[in-house]
Amino acid sequence: MYEYIMGSLEEQALDYVVIDLNHMGYKIKVSANTQNELPCLHSEVKLFLHQVIKEDEMALYGFATTDEREIFRTMIGISGIGPKAAIGLLSQFSSNELISHIINNDPKAISKAPGIGLKTANRIILELKDRYKDFAGVDFKAVNPREINDTATQAINGLVGLGYSVSEASEMVSRAYVPDCGLEDLIKSALRSTNPLKGR
Repeated sequence: MYEYIMGSLEEQALDYVVIDLNHMGYKIKVSANTQNELPCLHSEVKLFLHQVIKEDEMALYGFATTDEREIFRTMIGISGIGPKAAIGLLSQFSSNELISHIINNDPKAISKAPGIGLKTANRIILELKDRYKDFAGVDFKAVNPREINDTATQAINGLVGLGYSVSEASEMVSRAYVPDCGLEDLIKSALRSTNPLKGR
């Protein structure tokens, strides 16, 4: 029913945003990947939409790109994966990382996403490996150099808990991240990477 929304970004939480369009606020659920692409508050933003209407839910899901929305729609078409789990996948991995895990037959990596067990991860691979087989020659690390591992994800969540937005926390961790860095050291480095006087 809805293709996209373009309006002012008025609120940004961990898993949703509120966009003002003609003085009406739309609450839209988003992934961490889309959060990372958002502009500053009160700036104009455009999100591509998918509407979910069920007995117990009526919600809008928003995506920074049509590619991410397409992967979301593909995921919710798989038995056992609902919108919440699909958003969890797109928060844990970039689109390229997820496709990489699928074509490399790596259910253990996919099962790191919240709500996704090994059985479901194997089902994802079984149903989608042929769909993405043409991507087998792509260098995913070159396409997405800001690869986020478990430590970085935990650091982002820790900074959000301190009051930073997801986009701010992601940028801070991206600047501070070094391979094999511990969680506590990464958070400290991320905090040092920003101006302590800026809005804090």
